[in-house]
Amino acid sequence: MAKARDADAYDVVILGAGYAGMMAAMRLHGRKRGPKRIALISESDVFVERVRLQEGILGPVGLRIPSIARMVAGTNVEFVQGRVEALDPDTRQVKVAGADGARTLVFERAIFALGSHIDVSRAAGVAEHAYRLDPGDGARSVAALCEALRQAGDRRPLRVVVVGGAETGVEVAGEIKTQWPAMHVTMLSQTRCCDFKGPRIERAIRSVLEGLGVELRDRAEVREVRADAVVLADGDVLACDLCVWSGGLAGSPVSRAAGLAVDAQARIWVDPMLRSLTHPHVFAVGDAAHPIAPTGAPYRMSAFVALNTGAYVADAMLNDLAGRKPRPFAFSTYGQGVAIGRVGVGFTTYPDDKPILSLVTGRTGIHVRNFFVWLVVQFLKIERRFPGFYFIAGRRRVSWIRAEAAMRQAQTGAPLPVS
Repeated sequence: MAKARDADAYDVVILGAGYAGMMAAMRLHGRKRGPKRIALISESDVFVERVRLQEGILGPVGLRIPSIARMVAGTNVEFVQGRVEALDPDTRQVKVAGADGARTLVFERAIFALGSHIDVSRAAGVAEHAYRLDPGDGARSVAALCEALRQAGDRRPLRVVVVGGAETGVEVAGEIKTQWPAMHVTMLSQTRCCDFKGPRIERAIRSVLEGLGVELRDRAEVREVRADAVVLADGDVLACDLCVWSGGLAGSPVSRAAGLAVDAQARIWVDPMLRSLTHPHVFAVGDAAHPIAPTGAPYRMSAFVALNTGAYVADAMLNDLAGRKPRPFAFSTYGQGVAIGRVGVGFTTYPDDKPILSLVTGRTGIHVRNFFVWLVVQFLKIERRFPGFYFIAGRRRVSWIRAEAAMRQAQTGAPLPVS
């Protein structure tokens, strides 16, 4: 427990209030033998549903959790609104810049849940000229993209290039082409567009996009983004009015600056209990974590993984306080859905994130997808009322024997990348 008891000393600080951070906070609060003082830090009081950001292309998205402060009101979780400026895991301090100035929080344990952002370092000119599905009101945010598209509308059909062939790129291309059919939308992928879940899913999604009139270009690596064009590695130049970049994610730079062991995308290397390899009192969850040990289903950046890791870390802390050793983190998946404008593609993936059995498309597909997106937020609200409610499917899939073997292999192999 924290030694000091002044206003800025906490048993647990949670850096970030996305899916993972919010789940951890809701699961920890109110426990008789749990941490007494918890701080939940977020730059915005609004809970951002990242899996719905493509809806912002058409206009403001309705908020299912309009206020984080109201969400935690009446609990032992204190909402601290501000931007995380720095984390010092050695002195156990985190510096937060808020509207009222800077503040330093002291902690016993920390949960790093700052998530990810669109990686703009993959090619020259991306930061300056490409829009991306990042929240906020920045010059290249989803709100700015919405305004640029609405101003043009059908009066001046734009040439739009979407870079990235996975889920985000699919949803961006589908949303724009559905709303503005006259616009010319081209989707680029370094490999094959829509090949993120096997041939069957790829065929289904490509069929919908091609039916909308989206041009798909495979094996197209982008070297540079200009104000009016996208330059490919083979020298081809695609003229465009707008470029939307969805070519990969990166973690928060705070992790690397803190001296934590991280991978090339600034995700924190974690052990089987999701603790930092270099600072075990710092846990990492969601997009911020890169597990060394097996996790049952493949670990990927998603809202579902974020919920599971947030719940697991909360349980791990409670077990530690009770003197119990938890099982290694593990989970199973249920399914996935992809929105493509007014239709969608949904499929089951139990237990290893590989498509099996059912595949639904069209209006049914979008309804299935939207239901599960809605359900994610409901899990958080139910956890708020009944801490411990959320069940991690597949949590017994990895034994300590397997997990410790993976850790030994990592320790005897090549050094972990830190840059």
